[in-house]
Amino acid sequence: MEGGVKGCEKMSEGTLTRKLARDNVGHNYDRREALAIERAIFDRLSSHPYIVKLLYIHNDMIVLERLQYPLRKRLWDLRTAGEVPPPKDILRWASQIMQALQHVHSRTVLQVDIGPHNMLLDQDENVKLSDFAGSSIDGSTPTVAPSPHSEHPNIPATQPSIQSEIFALGSSLYEMETTQQPYHDKTDKEIEKLFIAGEFPDTRALLLGDVISKCWTVKYKDVGEALRDIQRLEEQPWAYSRFPGDASHPRAGPRYVSLLSEACSAYLI
Repeated sequence: MEGGVKGCEKMSEGTLTRKLARDNVGHNYDRREALAIERAIFDRLSSHPYIVKLLYIHNDMIVLERLQYPLRKRLWDLRTAGEVPPPKDILRWASQIMQALQHVHSRTVLQVDIGPHNMLLDQDENVKLSDFAGSSIDGSTPTVAPSPHSEHPNIPATQPSIQSEIFALGSSLYEMETTQQPYHDKTDKEIEKLFIAGEFPDTRALLLGDVISKCWTVKYKDVGEALRDIQRLEEQPWAYSRFPGDASHPRAGPRYVSLLSEACSAYLI
């Protein structure tokens, strides 16, 4: 399974998940320093319903609460079955991860490697943001980088910001709804050129399409603004209908059907 923490191992034991800190291959930094940074971040974040809970530290191990598995695995399973998440799950997950990021940013922490591989499902199907190994705190240089599918084209990975986090959030939302990363069929270089040119996948057929587009084009000044758009969507009855059947639906009509067909074709690959 792709994703997870670079330079860390995870194993389940009883009701816990133990995370062992070790050196990243090709990176020259002390594992205890990495552990110290992540511990400092967890201390700073304290408790939040949509952030994985730190239970305790033991030697070179960070012991976290045990959850199910990364959201990306669920998305892959759905794609394999030719399915997509229902609207209620898409909206719930989007809201939860935004609340988590809003809290993280309020504590001057940048997660940096934002994606469904670092969002874990709990037993109630809620998502929790996880993995702060290599993240940035108080402006420190991160030791991780976002995926090419999520990296802001004009912001260096070594200098993350709220804007680069929001850009990566847009890619995460796209994957949540379509089960595919943006430009999943293109090389890293091709993705970089497209992003630099301001060319992004067409999201007009998607429930979160407007929010995703605004994340990619940095129309939000913070995650809170994006969260408010999600909350407005949650209040709309039509948002819970995957295939609108009447002309009153905001995305009804031939163009909607055409775009939806294009978007759904990726599910069957």
